[in-house]
Amino acid sequence: MPDDKLYLLDTHILIWYFTGNQRLKPQIRERIDEIRNRGGRLLIPTIVLAEALNIAEKDRVRFDFTALYRLLQEEPEFEIVGFGPEILEETMRLKGIPEIHDRIIAATARFYGAGILTKDRIICESGEVETI
Repeated sequence: MPDDKLYLLDTHILIWYFTGNQRLKPQIRERIDEIRNRGGRLLIPTIVLAEALNIAEKDRVRFDFTALYRLLQEEPEFEIVGFGPEILEETMRLKGIPEIHDRIIAATARFYGAGILTKDRIICESGEVETI
């Protein structure tokens, strides 16, 4: 039976998935593929897109951000979600994640009741959100 849980992708997972980077754990790649194949939803916060843009512009990882962004907009399984007052309020309640970008990502997941596909040790160990 398929997992109907809603998931959010963090920055590294998003970039590694679309660039085919071998650092992406097979179980995470398989989970994303399975969700995409069955027409599920994967949330992409705008803060994740901003971080990905920054990584691409600084050439820390070589990939075409414009192509990635276009794909995310075109494929119905991906839902880009913004950072509004309700996410800010959730961010203020999170205390276990000190870095503000990571707090916003975790707050977005909590707001939507989603798990996070992440490699971030601090997010994983915080207990603030479900992680894979």
